[in-house]
Amino acid sequence: MENIKKLLYLFSLFSFLIITFSCEKDDPIEKESANATVNNWILENMNFYYLWNENIPSKTNKSLSPDKYFESLLYKPEDRFSWIQENFTDLLNYLSGIQMEAGYDYRLFRVADNTPNIIGIVNYIKPDSPASRTDLKRGDFFSSINDIRLTTNNYNNLLDELSDPHTLGIIESFTELEPVKTISLPSVVKYEENPVLLDTVYHIGGKTIGYLVYNFFAEDKGDNSFTYAKELNNIFSEFKTTGINEFILDLRYNGGGALTTSSELASMISNRKGTDVFCVMQYNKIVDEALKEQDGVNYNKSYFADRLGQNIPVNKLTGLDRVFVITSERTASASEVLINGLKPYMDVILIGGITYGKNAGSITIYEEDQEKQKTNKWGMQPIIVKIANVEASSDFGNGFSPDVEISEYKNLPLIPFGDVDEPLLQAALVEMGVKQASASLRTDKRNTLIPIFSSIDKTPVRRNMYIEPGKLRLK
Repeated sequence: MENIKKLLYLFSLFSFLIITFSCEKDDPIEKESANATVNNWILENMNFYYLWNENIPSKTNKSLSPDKYFESLLYKPEDRFSWIQENFTDLLNYLSGIQMEAGYDYRLFRVADNTPNIIGIVNYIKPDSPASRTDLKRGDFFSSINDIRLTTNNYNNLLDELSDPHTLGIIESFTELEPVKTISLPSVVKYEENPVLLDTVYHIGGKTIGYLVYNFFAEDKGDNSFTYAKELNNIFSEFKTTGINEFILDLRYNGGGALTTSSELASMISNRKGTDVFCVMQYNKIVDEALKEQDGVNYNKSYFADRLGQNIPVNKLTGLDRVFVITSERTASASEVLINGLKPYMDVILIGGITYGKNAGSITIYEEDQEKQKTNKWGMQPIIVKIANVEASSDFGNGFSPDVEISEYKNLPLIPFGDVDEPLLQAALVEMGVKQASASLRTDKRNTLIPIFSSIDKTPVRRNMYIEPGKLRLK
């Protein structure tokens, strides 16, 4: 991934502004510490790129550890999303879906508000992962990790053990907490997750319906191979050949990712041209004025994609005037930008839950000089931009409300993805007019489960939307 400095083409201007801001906002002379060099680097970059740079405190304590120092610069409560990572390599890997794990996604719930007991539900198994070679499956309930019962007092510590080989105590339902069997996850690997979990086509009620479960936005593993983007493009080639006339996009677990990929997927769905505006970006005054001078008044407009980065024509569906999008509280950032960007051009029908509510994007900043990396391996992901659609609408800070509200966790047990009776997919087919709701879907299956944690909460990057400069301008 390219550093944002390359994206903005402003090296000389950046150097000048750093000097200017250092004079205006830097602290009085202070005792040098082991953290001072890193913190100076943090402040310089934040002064230039940070969306709320005018709200950075005029005096700061550079003796703080870099993570605490970075936190001290943030504009709260407006900024809920910027963060810093001790090792930028880990940050870059996370952005590409690479991390140490056994390969399953989960959600934790308190069993009831009057008990400390916690249970986990497996949302899905990642293909070709260690978990995929065990009996663990979507919908499994577990009440213990390494033979220790999950409670409100210990779950944070127990979740740390999932990065190593571990066991899960499987229970039959959330009302019976005693495990009926134990599943061993004997290995944890540096797993490279593919964003596409499932793609298929249904022929129902005279319709040919494409269905895609897409879990984050990335073009590749961070190696500029465009592997994931080309695979996604090939899937849409098959959709076109099949002649689908309805489409369901499942983003229930998609926390975001690359804005470039979001615009590419939006192009595949909507058949918009590269001259059509996908989104409009709002930066701070410094970046705004510099880019406007550099690229003209339309610099902040991002367009739909006609080609992928390796000059590959984008396969676009034709004839669709609506799209059904499955959502949940985990649907965030680049997923929400896709929804927002499509709304002016086609009917976007939301099925599921209220989305997360993140209308801002970040960039990845790290020290590129290999010599300086010896003393500064930090990587930061500050918010630099707010994003609207072509109609200047960006009012999804509290999330998008669904047209049809339904929770898979109120319709337990979870059913395998792709099954037309899976509650959220079924609800989309019912709304589409090609299927009648089953009796179980009509029933409001309320339970006492109280959501408290999701595996995405362990990895903040998965609720991130980031800008890849140089790839953003798609006209």
